[in-house]
Amino acid sequence: MNADVDQFAAPLGSEPEAEPPASTPERAALGVAVIGAGDMGSRHAQHWQASGARVVALVDPDLERATAAAARLGAQAYGDPSAVLADPDVNVISVCTPTYLHAGITVAALEAGKHVLCEKPASLTLRDAQAMHDAAERSGKELRIGFMRRFDPAYRPLMDYTTRAGRPLLAQATITAGVRPKRLMHDALVNGGPIIDMCCHVFNLWDVMFGGEPVAVSARGYTFSDDKPEVAGIAQRALDSALITLEYGGGSVGQIQVSWGLPAGIEPVERHTYVGPAGLVTVDWNKHLTLRDASGVTRWRSRGVDPWRAEIEQFTREITEGAPREVAGIAAGTAALRVSLAVLEAIATQRVVVPAEIADLEVNNR
Repeated sequence: MNADVDQFAAPLGSEPEAEPPASTPERAALGVAVIGAGDMGSRHAQHWQASGARVVALVDPDLERATAAAARLGAQAYGDPSAVLADPDVNVISVCTPTYLHAGITVAALEAGKHVLCEKPASLTLRDAQAMHDAAERSGKELRIGFMRRFDPAYRPLMDYTTRAGRPLLAQATITAGVRPKRLMHDALVNGGPIIDMCCHVFNLWDVMFGGEPVAVSARGYTFSDDKPEVAGIAQRALDSALITLEYGGGSVGQIQVSWGLPAGIEPVERHTYVGPAGLVTVDWNKHLTLRDASGVTRWRSRGVDPWRAEIEQFTREITEGAPREVAGIAAGTAALRVSLAVLEAIATQRVVVPAEIADLEVNNR
């Protein structure tokens, strides 16, 4: 008997965010400093405060920007992180800087005895990711990488639907956008471009979905923005477009079509399809998912939960209550970076690359 079923069918944004958690002495005693006061840093700061923690300071080399963000939260503002690293009232550092700065700040924070939530991607090189791992091991403090999509409301239904579709799966993701408003996202030496900065989300998702890293990677890469005046001033532009094929153990195959090189102003779009022996899953990330299988059609639509808020709330619980670890660790960050570097190597050499054998690369993805 076929069925057509809606799950969690509230339209996006129609349900309010959950009420802030009740404050506890442990949460109230948790002092947080956020490094980077741009859009992401301001988001982190607001969510830390909502979790019941104390936002002690925001740090940014643009002191005016740090001051404006800090004033909204009653926090201090600094132009460099040295003061917050030495402050005994700071227990946690959120790292929301360009990627090339992640490792240095994270290692320094861990060595200063702070827990760290570092935005994704972990770093630009495996050497830096290993340094972050080693610093966490030495310090005994918690290090997490901000793969916030694990807390997106679409994540669990997607895992359920793709399990019901069977194995092996043929997976496809299309991720497109115009030249990014934050131009440094196109700089190979700063953020690494979409193969490192954006595809890491899909690599992390598929590592969990398929039970491990891909066993083989092939790819073709392009710089569609070469004729775009918005990025003309970037000396070493990253590849902004690619077609990537990932082969996984057990026979599943994933393909990613990604571009940040379209004309500026084109709206970002992300869509996935998953074809398995028992069904088809289609995804308009993160608005809705559809499973078509022998039982009929099952649809899921977003409830509008902010995944960054959910991630920070979970990390707060992990620190203050000993909650089971759900926020991704540095191992997941390193795994996603290893696949990104394998993709860049496959593009550069025009051959199939095994991620497990990848050596570190100096970032030169053009």
